[in-house]
Amino acid sequence: MRRSPHGELVLLVFTLLLAACAPGAPQVRQGSSQPPAEQKRPGPKRIIAAIPSNPSTLSATILVANNVTPNGVEAVDAMVSAGLQFIDNRGVAHPQLAQEVPSTDNGLWKLLPDGRMETSWKIRPNAEWHDGTPFTAADIQFTWQLTQDRELVAFRHMAAAYDAIERIDAPDPQTVVIFWKRPFIYANLAWGFYSARPLYPAPKHLLEKPYLENKEGFYDLPHWSSEYVGTGPFKLKEWVTGSHLAVTANDRYVLGRPKLDEIKVRFIADPSTLTANFLAGAVNVNLGTSLSLDPARVILERIPGSKMDLAPTGVMTAYPQFMNPDPPILSDVRFRRGLIHALNRQEMVDTLMQGLSSVGHTFINPGEADYKDIESFIVKYDYDPRRAEQLFQELGLRKGVDGMYLGPTGQPIFLEIRTDRTELRQKTVLAQADSWKRAGIDAGSTLIPPQRERDAEYLTTYPAFEMSRRGNYRWSLDRVLLSNEAPTPENRYSGGNRGRYQNTELDRLVERHDTAIPYAERTQTLGQIVNIVSSDVVLMGMFYDIDP
Repeated sequence: MRRSPHGELVLLVFTLLLAACAPGAPQVRQGSSQPPAEQKRPGPKRIIAAIPSNPSTLSATILVANNVTPNGVEAVDAMVSAGLQFIDNRGVAHPQLAQEVPSTDNGLWKLLPDGRMETSWKIRPNAEWHDGTPFTAADIQFTWQLTQDRELVAFRHMAAAYDAIERIDAPDPQTVVIFWKRPFIYANLAWGFYSARPLYPAPKHLLEKPYLENKEGFYDLPHWSSEYVGTGPFKLKEWVTGSHLAVTANDRYVLGRPKLDEIKVRFIADPSTLTANFLAGAVNVNLGTSLSLDPARVILERIPGSKMDLAPTGVMTAYPQFMNPDPPILSDVRFRRGLIHALNRQEMVDTLMQGLSSVGHTFINPGEADYKDIESFIVKYDYDPRRAEQLFQELGLRKGVDGMYLGPTGQPIFLEIRTDRTELRQKTVLAQADSWKRAGIDAGSTLIPPQRERDAEYLTTYPAFEMSRRGNYRWSLDRVLLSNEAPTPENRYSGGNRGRYQNTELDRLVERHDTAIPYAERTQTLGQIVNIVSSDVVLMGMFYDIDP
């Protein structure tokens, strides 16, 4: 799951990718002339999965481009698709269609004196599409061509990556050499699953002609749904709109035939219906964000032998307002530090996450491989009401007769926390407001009205806090932290810097991070970024939320 550079892929798919090769036939024991005992051939291994959506396509990328949440579809997409590489749940890259993942250590990633780069990939000789057509370098060249077409919005979501490419050469059908105009730190991750919107290679032999003849109908091609042809461990067998789909093992999958013969994926949007299907034995596994912890616990208790894997998929985060905050004292870092010291975040973990998660001290998940390298940079704020009180008093705040703090000029302080109608976010806001009220700071929640859910100005000009969820990723630091990404009237409130925090030193570090190819330099810079974000309380991470 990647965090992903990492999106939210389920553990099941990662397990299928790593354990794809089935054991071979029984062998005669060395030194024995006796043939192996005749074994009874087992029946097909099948499971029934469920996703909480009714998809119109297998492409998570196309769904997101059409403002549709690909809940669970990204997991199915990873079953039928494959990239040159894939990312495990700790953020580590593994070769898939390629023989190796480029790195500066193996010489497949070259940094040139003029600031440009080259990355080279060698495709496995047995890589092929589901229809038997060989997978070649031409497919990568065609996929890059799609990313350069400004009319195909779905393929433009990683424009920062693919626009940095100068050209792609194919010295032979199994070799891809990518020439980069400028540094891009995730150049070795850009051809597969590493975000909630992966870019899998597209089959040139099937899509080039319809792409050239009818761009407007490109997304509507049956290739993206009922006639999907990929390179993944499973092949699409059946698609019944509004009901289910089924995939079967790809005997010629590049990493070996999967151990499962068939997976049926039912479309069940209602969590209560999904729980009932589990209890009735009609569903074996859920994909995507479809169950909360309470019904998952019920399933564990009532179905002997059932197992729950917990995937940390994001950080429940309160974003302070940095442009014209109300109250103005929110712009003082001492007030923000006092507020976070006043939050009993461990209590939130124990009640809302049933003790199965941890306090969200930063936006990088502790389960990621490089967390240990940046942990010492994190400024952590333990629950400490006394320290919160000291900070508030340093600011000249005094309590009124009702026990609530007043501002420096005697005016009441009230913190509005906006959030959407997601159940967990609402519960988190209530816990957040309760902690602050106990510390003497009045606070309350405001639910975003449905009619304003797409009102960019309203969403980004909240007075004090917005409660949202930040995914476990760092590849878009430029979009979420740079000063020029702050939503303003000048950019029609379209920037990705939600809290509108602006810091030239942080800008410099983010830009350095995005061009630092050597791992040690990149990690050191990331640590400095984390230090500023936590020291200035740019984000208030509550806890790592988990999907069962």
